[in-house]
Amino acid sequence: MARVSLSLCLLSLCCLSGGAARAGEIAPPPPADYWQSADWQGLPDSTRIEQQTVLYARHDGDSYLGLAILLPDWQRSGQLWQLTRDLGRLGFDTLLLLPSPRQSELDPAAEKRQPAMETFRDQFAERITKLGDAKWKEGGFRLLLAQGTSAAWAANLIASDKLPAPDALVLLDGFFPLPQSNQALAKQVAQTRVPTLDLYQDEPGRWPQLAAEARQSESRRSHKLNYRPYALLTLDETPARIQGWLTHLGWL
Repeated sequence: MARVSLSLCLLSLCCLSGGAARAGEIAPPPPADYWQSADWQGLPDSTRIEQQTVLYARHDGDSYLGLAILLPDWQRSGQLWQLTRDLGRLGFDTLLLLPSPRQSELDPAAEKRQPAMETFRDQFAERITKLGDAKWKEGGFRLLLAQGTSAAWAANLIASDKLPAPDALVLLDGFFPLPQSNQALAKQVAQTRVPTLDLYQDEPGRWPQLAAEARQSESRRSHKLNYRPYALLTLDETPARIQGWLTHLGWL
């Protein structure tokens, strides 16, 4: 849904309009969520929570099951948002945080800590926590569904106690485009006590499958009993696999 070309045009207009920057001055950078929030403005599911543009949908099931927080990969928000209808029928309120390009530029598993990475990590954790607290209703479950590079960040934040552990974690094509980072992700997933459903597309040789294979190996080595991997033939299988897994956990 979100178009880079549209965002670039909007950014150009933002920088040129209103006389915000006179000749010789440098215009201030746009807000962190500007790139996609501009594209989502006006959509029925777009709203502002804790001064952030997010996508939010209330459940339409017979009862409230909890809050599902969706962390999409960069430029994949529309794809992940398609799960909202199915999650709503199960009883989940759904909250999608618009991603940042920095999550694929900065490596959460880098051995050398960099100020930019630490700042982004703290901000990402704060965003998830604040938005989750604002929309979670007492008595419900917290489900965290992270896609692509967001999965690497989510596992890192949970393992480092920067982010309170959710009641369950779903990874969808989780990876970071570096072998050593995927190995770190595998160890973090294997060591956490959070029940984890690991969904990935069955496409040999691609980063998501290579990363998933590392997680499976590490989880077997660590005897993580509440870890379930599943190779998807198509992304359309995702809702059914999530529902089946939640039934196994006793949520449904």
